Amino acid sequence: MKLPEISFEFLRTIPIVQKVLVVILLMVGVPGIFYYTIWDEKKIAIQTLENEIAKQDGDIAALTVKAKHLEELVAANKQLEIALAKKKESLPPEEEAILLLKQLSDMGVRLGLDIRLWKPGTRVEDPSKLFVKLPFSVELSGGYHTAALFFDRINNLPRIISVSGLKMGSPKVEQERVVIQTVFDLTAFVAPPDLPVKPAQASVPGGAAVPAAPVPAAR
Repeated sequence: MKLPEISFEFLRTIPIVQKVLVVILLMVGVPGIFYYTIWDEKKIAIQTLENEIAKQDGDIAALTVKAKHLEELVAANKQLEIALAKKKESLPPEEEAILLLKQLSDMGVRLGLDIRLWKPGTRVEDPSKLFVKLPFSVELSGGYHTAALFFDRINNLPRIISVSGLKMGSPKVEQERVVIQTVFDLTAFVAPPDLPVKPAQASVPGGAAVPAAPVPAAR
């Protein structure tokens, strides 16, 4: 079948001005139609994707920072656990601490100190449940250097025992020697009953080691 021929003779009858306007409309209209129907939608989609990528980059950066902080926190927590484990090794069971305190009292007597008061206070469990405090009120009399040696022996103990509220009176001459009245609070830090501790012997510098066992409080 032969297709009908299309005649363009009618274009010759159109004025030149109209032809120019048609060409201008085609030149402007076609790109405009393309922009508003195709390109504008693509541009919006591209902008949306760029915004989403930027948001994901921000999330990744934030997660990277959090991961770094998490690693630092894990390392710091590990160090704290190591430090806590070392502290726990210095916490004796309560029975051993009582025996150790009695040894301290006996050592003071051997050094030449007059132990005038060695009174146990109220047992206090710390809110953290990590240790228990055994306080003692102590009053002793003796030479200044002897008292200093006694405190040095306490300081060198492997167990945690603190001295606080230290008060020294004025020197006095008793039995042809200068003595000082010293009052202080002695606190032993011990493991709570349910906390396992490293087995150890209760001993003080210059004293014999004695296995820990329940004994009455020192005088």
